[in-house]
Amino acid sequence: MRIRHAIAIVVCAATCAFAQQQSPQQAQPQPQKSQQPKQSPSEANPFPEAKSKKAADAANASAKPAAGSSSSHVDLDRLNAPKGSEASISNGEGGYIHSPELAAKDIKVGKFYLSTHDYKGAYDRFLEATRVAPEDGDAIYGLAEASRGLHKDKEAATNYLIYLEAFPDGKNSKDARKALGKLGVSAKKK
Repeated sequence: MRIRHAIAIVVCAATCAFAQQQSPQQAQPQPQKSQQPKQSPSEANPFPEAKSKKAADAANASAKPAAGSSSSHVDLDRLNAPKGSEASISNGEGGYIHSPELAAKDIKVGKFYLSTHDYKGAYDRFLEATRVAPEDGDAIYGLAEASRGLHKDKEAATNYLIYLEAFPDGKNSKDARKALGKLGVSAKKK
C-alpha cells in the first residue's frame, strides 16, 4: 500500500515539473493593479467629450427650431409627464391613437378605482380611455362617475349628457338620469 502511495506522489511531482518546463511565459507574475498607472477620468470615460459633442451635433442637426419659435425647441414637458397622461397615448402628430384594447384595460382599472373610491385614479384612467376610444360608452359613463366623485359637477353633468345622447337606452342610462337629477340637471329621454 505504501508503494502505491509513493508512486502516486512521484507521478504527481513529475507531472507538475513537466508542466512548469513547458510554459515558462505563464510563470511570469502578472503586474498587480497597484503597479498599473492610474488613468485620469478623461481617459477612463467611455464617452469622451469629442464623441459626445459629435453625437449631440448630429442629433440637433435634424431638429432645427422653426422660425419665430422658442429657443427651447424640444418638448421637454413630455419627459415629466405623469404616467397615463396624454403624452403616452399621443400619435406624435398632435392627435391620439385609436385603441379599443387600451381603452378596455383602462376601463377595467378605472372601475376598480371607482369601487375603492379612488376617484382621481379612476378619473385619469377613464379620461385616457375616452381619448383612445371616444365612442366607448363605459369610458364616458365612468368619466362622469369619477368626475362626480371629485365634485366636478359641471363636468360630470356634461359627460352624463354625452352618454345619454349617444346611448339613450344604454346599460347605464337609468343611473345617468338619476345622477343628473341629483346634480340638478334635467335629462330628457329622446
